[in-house]
Amino acid sequence: MSNSFAKEDCLIRILDDDQELLEALEFALTNKGWACKCYSDAETFFKELDPQQPGCLLLDIQMPVMNGHDATKEIRALKRSDATKIPIIAMTANAFAEDEKAALDAGMNAHVAKPLDIDLLKKVIKQYTK
Repeated sequence: MSNSFAKEDCLIRILDDDQELLEALEFALTNKGWACKCYSDAETFFKELDPQQPGCLLLDIQMPVMNGHDATKEIRALKRSDATKIPIIAMTANAFAEDEKAALDAGMNAHVAKPLDIDLLKKVIKQYTK
């Protein structure tokens, strides 16, 4: 699908424990030309994570086993130069200013509140995938 802000080599990796949300996000984003890979658990996500793959990460903050803040810190600590550059966007129902600050302090690039405004999310992704 041709799209002015989609990149053929861009992969959006989504980590969220809500299967319905994963399916909805994958549908909405692939319809706009992005390739998506969805994960419902951090273990599989980390096994397949390649920080050198262009794109960005959408991480739920409230996850069982490993929350989005801890996942971000682990990604940023990887022994690869690209691990510090890969865009990470928080997705969370925690929408107060202190929640956004906590996400940014953890190393995330942006914070988008749930319920997700898909148009806003697309704008934020576009900002990091040009």
